[in-house]
Amino acid sequence: MTPMLWSPLVRLTHWGMAGLVLFNLFNDTGRVHRWGGYVAAALVVCRLIYGARQRRLSPARIRIPGLHEVWVHLSDLLAGRAHPVRGHNPIGMWAALIMWALVLSLGVTGWMSQLDAYWGEDWLLDLHESLAQSLQIVVLIHWAGVATMSVLLKQNLVRAMVTGRPSEVKTEQDN
Repeated sequence: MTPMLWSPLVRLTHWGMAGLVLFNLFNDTGRVHRWGGYVAAALVVCRLIYGARQRRLSPARIRIPGLHEVWVHLSDLLAGRAHPVRGHNPIGMWAALIMWALVLSLGVTGWMSQLDAYWGEDWLLDLHESLAQSLQIVVLIHWAGVATMSVLLKQNLVRAMVTGRPSEVKTEQDN
């Protein structure tokens, strides 16, 4: 059997946050929206704590790739050299960090908008909306990156995030 790549906690926080973000996209006001945002922010906090406590070689470990590492990875991709990694590649890690920061920022600005001190402040609601739109853009980039890397690596990265195990894509040559 193939070894586990993504732990149940990583998959739970990933899909839970994805579902809540999607839900809040179409349910954009009210108590349920607020609590969905708070739960999404709590999932991010859980994931950050979990990722910070992982060993150096764990795929779930949170790290901040340097500019050189990102540049080398991007150069290799543009040259047609896609290298499989166990966990996030440098660009994928940055996408995750940005999405997590946006979800946390949305949680904070949503909470602030309910405080008496900021009640009805347009700038705060505008900021919250801009953060939501930014998150939508980064999510679309994330989806494109996952699809692109799945093709280049011949691995089903979505299935791996569902099952927790790496998934090779079957080609016609395999049949």
